[in-house]
Amino acid sequence: MNDYVLSTQILTEFEIENPTTYNVRALVLLVENTRFHEAYNLKLLGKEMKEWVRTAVKNFESRFVAINEKDNPFEIIKPFIRDEDYTIVLFSDTPCLTENTILEVLDYTTTKNLDYCKLPRGFIINSKNYKSGKILTSAEPNFIEKNNFFVFYDAKTLSICENILKERILEKHLKNRVIIHDLNSTYIEDLVEIAPLTEIYPNNSLRGETVIKENVILFENNIIINSTLLKNCKVTSSYLKNVTVNENTIVGPFETLKDE
Repeated sequence: MNDYVLSTQILTEFEIENPTTYNVRALVLLVENTRFHEAYNLKLLGKEMKEWVRTAVKNFESRFVAINEKDNPFEIIKPFIRDEDYTIVLFSDTPCLTENTILEVLDYTTTKNLDYCKLPRGFIINSKNYKSGKILTSAEPNFIEKNNFFVFYDAKTLSICENILKERILEKHLKNRVIIHDLNSTYIEDLVEIAPLTEIYPNNSLRGETVIKENVILFENNIIINSTLLKNCKVTSSYLKNVTVNENTIVGPFETLKDE
């Protein structure tokens, strides 16, 4: 495929020995899609696809790099390799990546002292050795969960990506003791903040930078966008957009509150 990478071997035994501080830079390659123009700008659960990928490397400096379908990634990244110990190269069509996955493969790469670590979609390289053309050790980890590198390329895979992300967001709020009565009919975007013990009944849609404070009850059939609900509010069958609802307020049923 290129002049830098050896044939990979599969290393099956791996344990993180010590927590590591990394000197790392990340490059997210913006992949075009023949079915969706500028697919990397598509919004999934309130966040652009490329931003989902960048969130997985949020602890490192990162930048986006444009790439065409026929381009060789190893050539495209050359001008962007600097003096960091390692460079992570990811693709914008893998929005289900997680921060934990990236940290695991970094630990794997450094523990095995690899010059090149092949990922299901992307790779990690030793920056210095790449620049000098001395890629000698390479491997591919086999412990990565399949969903973490699930690749979007059409409408069906877009729907699968959305479902994976939706389940993760709901799981995050459940762990934070948010009471969600019907997971299937509850839609919560990524930037929404919800206080513990908030109670959410079926058919609620929470979007944008919505903030739900303590002891709020959302009864059935609400759409809430970029709004803040202060303590002890109750909302039923209403539409709220760009508003702040004061403490102890009852909204609905069938109210519309918006500030355009």
